[in-house]
Amino acid sequence: IDGKPNSIGGFTPERVALVVPIRPGSQAQAESLLAAGPPFDPSEFDLVSHAVFVTEREVVFLFEGSARAFTEHLAEAQVVWEAAESWLPLIDGRLRLGLQAYAWRR
Repeated sequence: IDGKPNSIGGFTPERVALVVPIRPGSQAQAESLLAAGPPFDPSEFDLVSHAVFVTEREVVFLFEGSARAFTEHLAEAQVVWEAAESWLPLIDGRLRLGLQAYAWRR
C-alpha cells in the first residue's frame, strides 16, 4: 500500500475508492449527476487526482492524495453533503470503502 506511516497498524492509504451500489436502471441518472464534475474543487481538498467510474450496478469514486486531509475537508464541506442528497434515490445497498492493495505505474 502506498502511503505514509501512522500509529494505527502501518500505513495511511493514499488512494481510496468509495464504491456506491446503485439501483438497476439508474446508470444514466448517475452519469447525469456526474456530468458537471465534483461539487468541490479537488485541489482545495488536497487531492492529486480524482476519478469516477460508472457501471450498471455501481459508481466507484477514486480519490488520490492525502487521505487524512481529504477526509477532514470532506467532513466540513456542506456543499458535498448537499450534493450527496441527490444520490440517495439511486443508492441500492451499503456503501463500501476500498483501500489500495496493489498499484503499478511506469
